[in-house]
Amino acid sequence: MRKKKNYKTNYYRLTLQWIIVALLGYMVVRLFVDKSYHPDFEAYCPFGGMQALGSYLNTNSLACTMSTTQIMMGIALAIGVLLISKLFCSYICPIGIFTEWLGRIADRFKLRFDIGGIADKLLRSLKYALLFITIYFTVSSSELFCRQFDPYYAIFSGFDGDVTIAYAIPAILITIFGSFFIRQFWCKYLCPLGAAANIFAFAPVFVVLTLLYWAMVSLIGWQIHWAWYLGAVSPAGLLLEVWRRSGMYFPLMKITRHQDICTNCKICDKVCPYAIKVSEADAVKHIDCHMCVDCVVKCPEKGALTINRKPLRWLPAASVVILVVAGLFISAQWELPTIDMRWGSEAQFKNAKVYQQAGLKNVKCFGSSRAFAGQMQSVEGVLGVQTFVKGFRVKVFYDPEVIDERGIRQGIFNPVNWVLVEPPASLEQLHVVDIGIDRFFDTRDAFLLGELLKQNPGVFGLETYFGEPVHAKIYFDPIFADPAKLKSIIEQGSVTYTDHDQTFTERTPFKVEYIEPEIDAIDTREYLQKTFRPFNRSFNDYDTFAEEELSIYKLPFPEAIRQDKQSWFVFLMSHLSGHDGIVRMNVQWLDDTPVL
Repeated sequence: MRKKKNYKTNYYRLTLQWIIVALLGYMVVRLFVDKSYHPDFEAYCPFGGMQALGSYLNTNSLACTMSTTQIMMGIALAIGVLLISKLFCSYICPIGIFTEWLGRIADRFKLRFDIGGIADKLLRSLKYALLFITIYFTVSSSELFCRQFDPYYAIFSGFDGDVTIAYAIPAILITIFGSFFIRQFWCKYLCPLGAAANIFAFAPVFVVLTLLYWAMVSLIGWQIHWAWYLGAVSPAGLLLEVWRRSGMYFPLMKITRHQDICTNCKICDKVCPYAIKVSEADAVKHIDCHMCVDCVVKCPEKGALTINRKPLRWLPAASVVILVVAGLFISAQWELPTIDMRWGSEAQFKNAKVYQQAGLKNVKCFGSSRAFAGQMQSVEGVLGVQTFVKGFRVKVFYDPEVIDERGIRQGIFNPVNWVLVEPPASLEQLHVVDIGIDRFFDTRDAFLLGELLKQNPGVFGLETYFGEPVHAKIYFDPIFADPAKLKSIIEQGSVTYTDHDQTFTERTPFKVEYIEPEIDAIDTREYLQKTFRPFNRSFNDYDTFAEEELSIYKLPFPEAIRQDKQSWFVFLMSHLSGHDGIVRMNVQWLDDTPVL
């Protein structure tokens, strides 16, 4: 008799998991070998997309660096939950993959155990509390709050500036040790995305609460803050999870057991990542089931376990691929603006035109988008802006009777006047050359050009002002540099620089269009004084003191010549204001040098 074939390995799921691990490994390795590479470890994060969508619905802006890509991944996750199960959690979640594999190591030493009873119910409330807190603070600020504690983001971002160490380190330790000793600790008890996915499984209740809130706000006109809606949905999800332990009609696909074929060997119970009692169910409706199909693959009796009584063990993995590809395709065709701000009147918009520009590398997140909108709001004739951070792209709505496209470009342009390197005291004069530079527009371009120039001896300053091409004045020592050398530096093609102990390499596509033949000269101290920006702030009830009651302490502050040091004045002021006896900070130019 032909022996039954016994599938021991879930190759569909394992293949997708290893693809995710390999992609993350590639990104990390490339980060160290390719200095021009800037990986985005959140590029396809569905939870970030859900938060961004909530922010967009509330404030008409997307959170942080989120774009339509992450939103479509979040929508794909929701569709997956309704149709099949929590596919993201099972097949491609990096934390889910790591903690499940970690738990299997613990199983070899018989160190992992299950939590049941009231303790299990209480612990499940944690992820709903985290869901409420995360979405509340994200939507309120349009900044991703989850970055502050997310173990995945903290580790792969190298604990960047958005990570709060006091939150992230405990979260990492709890996730690692919890998952080692307690079955699926992160997924069952801490993951806010898991809580959101479970709420989608309770779709009828979610829809009713959403319609009820919409009716009260839009139809009746009650002023109800959205936090009350969030405060209703999150506890409802928790109560349904601990009470029912199964979805409401959803997902549509379920693991089904054929009693006439099943031998009750209980292998399915043992291989289930969540230890669900598959052998006791006709159809697995448990809220923890994420359709990994390990039970189906490893069942020794062919046909005993199926999906909706059909041999579709390939369907979940195939659905993951289809949903991700569909989400990426749709997001490539359509993009929501990070911000959409209009301040012009309805009458002005009737005749408004739209100016578009891409490649503005300074428009990279919600904060920089707001700064851009604030800048454009001061330009006469501009009626509103949209920003799209995915492509560093903007749309500017303007009145053509007031301003033209060149005026828009001039309004977008940010001139700089920077001391790149402090000239030596012995250098009495600097030469100045005016150079026209194409493929150069925003302050990010100015930063890269500044990095190029200051790495070459004898170049000390950069000043830019609007033109087409952009006009750049470069201040240099003629002993070490000349216009021909400056041209070769500007058109070098790339620059390598260090920032916060990390080395980066970026392309610099600048092209020199002209070099003015006349070279000017300026006194070095005069130049330094021209670029210096004074600083004067008072605090600690300064106005209540008479002038004769105060003493003044003066300190030479030559470092204040540098613009990068001037940006720290506000932090120094914050530090000084913590001392009640200090009531004012003034940095000014005295006797040929800055004085604090």
